[in-house]
Amino acid sequence: MRDEHDNQSYKAQLERARCWCAAEERCESGVREKLVAWGAGADDADEIVAELREEGYLDDVRYARAYCESKVLHQHWGRQKVLYQLRLKRLPREAIEEGMTAVDEEQYMEILEDTAARKLRELSGKSGVGSERLEVGEKRKLMAFLASRGFTMSEINEVITKITKP
Repeated sequence: MRDEHDNQSYKAQLERARCWCAAEERCESGVREKLVAWGAGADDADEIVAELREEGYLDDVRYARAYCESKVLHQHWGRQKVLYQLRLKRLPREAIEEGMTAVDEEQYMEILEDTAARKLRELSGKSGVGSERLEVGEKRKLMAFLASRGFTMSEINEVITKITKP
């Protein structure tokens, strides 16, 4: 049973967490970490997270969808990097799988192609991409860049073939 001081502290942390979650989508593990950083005990943090989930402030599937859309559409990350980052956030596998469906395949491939073409122009110093033959060093750097962005080797090979086709 909480004494009056503990009850006030709990209510203050709950309200602070509500405001924090209302500002943008959050995941449960992130909220739990933030509550502990704010001085909440582990039990209080668990209770607050449960209450926030019941009130609709937290939803791991909703978070995963928003995260995937943001990282792929705005930061041009590949699926592998997004998947890895979501796993680091300790989201349930089902939420991650559902979130990964948020981005349309055609849109994803357009993003990959645009990202590859932009980087290739930067590497080669040429204004256009297409008929020029890709030098070995440029290709290696392009592949490394796209892999660091989280695209798979099969996706990378497909897009390099497409953008360098005469």
